[in-house]
Amino acid sequence: MHERVLAVPLIRTGGHPSAERRALQRQVHRGELVAIRPGVLARPEHLEGLRPEHHHLLLLRATAPTIHPPVEISHWSAAAVHGLPYIGGPPDRVNVSDPRRSRGETTALLRVHVPTGSSSSRWDGLPPTTTAVFAGAPVTSLVRTLIDVASTVDLIDAVPMIDAALYDRRVLPAMLHDELAARPTRGSDKAAVAVGMGSAASGSPAESVCRVRFRQLGVPDPVQQHVFARPGERTAIVDFWFPEHGVVVEVDGRAKYEDDAMLDGRSTADAHWQEKQREDFVRSFPEVRTVVRVTWADLMDPDRLRMKLHRAGVPCR
Repeated sequence: MHERVLAVPLIRTGGHPSAERRALQRQVHRGELVAIRPGVLARPEHLEGLRPEHHHLLLLRATAPTIHPPVEISHWSAAAVHGLPYIGGPPDRVNVSDPRRSRGETTALLRVHVPTGSSSSRWDGLPPTTTAVFAGAPVTSLVRTLIDVASTVDLIDAVPMIDAALYDRRVLPAMLHDELAARPTRGSDKAAVAVGMGSAASGSPAESVCRVRFRQLGVPDPVQQHVFARPGERTAIVDFWFPEHGVVVEVDGRAKYEDDAMLDGRSTADAHWQEKQREDFVRSFPEVRTVVRVTWADLMDPDRLRMKLHRAGVPCR
C-alpha cells in the first residue's frame, strides 16, 4: 500500500517563483492538477485507482515535511500508516500528537492531540512498541496507536483494528494490556472494552463488526471459527457457531466473490457454487438447525441484524 502512495510524483510549489505558482494554480482550476493540500499538487492520472486510505496516506506524505519531533503522526492517521482497517473511512485531517500542548486543537489541516503518555515496559525495543517513520515523519508505535484509537472512537471502529493486528500476529494481547495499564484514566474504560474484545480469530473487519453488534444486541458469545468435519470428508470452518441454539452465522462479504486474491483463479460463478456446496455440507450436521448469512448492510443496521438472529432463534436484547 505504501509503495503505491510513495510512487506518486508530488509537485511542491513552495520553491517556485510567484508567476509559476500562479500558473500551477490555474492548472488546478482547469482540473489538470489536483491539490493534495495547499502547496502540494499531483496529476489526476497518478491518483487513479487509489482507495480512500491511499488518499489519506498521500495527505500524510504531503504534510510530512512539516512534522518534526516531538510531534508525531498519531491516532487515525497512524492507523493508516500501520495498515489498520477503517470502517467509517479515514479522517479528512492529519492527526498528530504534540506533548508540548496542554489541550487539543483542530485546524483546517490538522487535528492535534495531547498525548496521554506511557511509561517504559518489558516490550520496549520490539517493533510493535517502537516509533515508526513515514515519509520522514515520526509515527506512533503500533501498540500506542491501537490504544490511542481505542480511547477515542467507538467499538465499531476500534475492534476491527485491534483484531487485525492480533490476527496478523503483529501484537500480543499482553502488549495492549500493558500499554493500557500505563495510561491515565481518560479514555481508558472505553479502550479497556475494545482491548478485552480483541480476538485473533476474526479473519476480516466484517467479522469484527459482527462481534461488536453481537455485544450491542446482547447476543450470547458464539464460538469463532468452529470446524465442522467428518473423517474422510471435507472440512468447513464457519465464522460463528451458537451450539446451544444450533445456529451458524456466516458473514457474507462481496470480496469473496469479487476480489481476485480471494477468488484465486476461480470465476465468480465457481465461487458461488463452491460456497453453496460448503453450506450444504454444514447443514448436513444434525446439530445445525439453520445457517444465517449476514451482509454488510445487516451489520450497518442493528435492527435488521436483530430480526435475522431472532428469526433463527438466537436470543437478543
